Amino acid sequence: MKLIRILFILLIFSITLPACNPVKLADIYDENIVIERAKEVVEMINSQDYDKVNAEIRDDLQDQLTSNKINDAIGSKLVEAGAFVEYPSITTLGQKSKTSGEDYATVVLVGKYEKSTIVFTITMDSNLDIVGFYVK
Repeated sequence: MKLIRILFILLIFSITLPACNPVKLADIYDENIVIERAKEVVEMINSQDYDKVNAEIRDDLQDQLTSNKINDAIGSKLVEAGAFVEYPSITTLGQKSKTSGEDYATVVLVGKYEKSTIVFTITMDSNLDIVGFYVK
């Protein structure tokens, strides 16, 4: 659990999201597209294809969140959770960096599994590259 938090904090600090405030999605984002993009990433996680997940992370952040780190952070949690069932809740929100002015889209997917619930928070830039990833 500590590794997951550390990875998330590292990604967030690297793109200055701590200076952001949650807002409505910026006009450059289509809510349906960002939700589908986030679901694609969760599907990669569910299939334990962490190399594919790493490839979806923005280039300047890929070295910070390697396939092995993703596996260490979520692999055992997925095994314990069992098979994926559904998303009982999906929320989108926007964030704007106060330092760079860049708009981000964040999708929070609550994933129901056979034995537990996993919450995925995935943040993307305007190219829909992953710039933030948190699993709880």
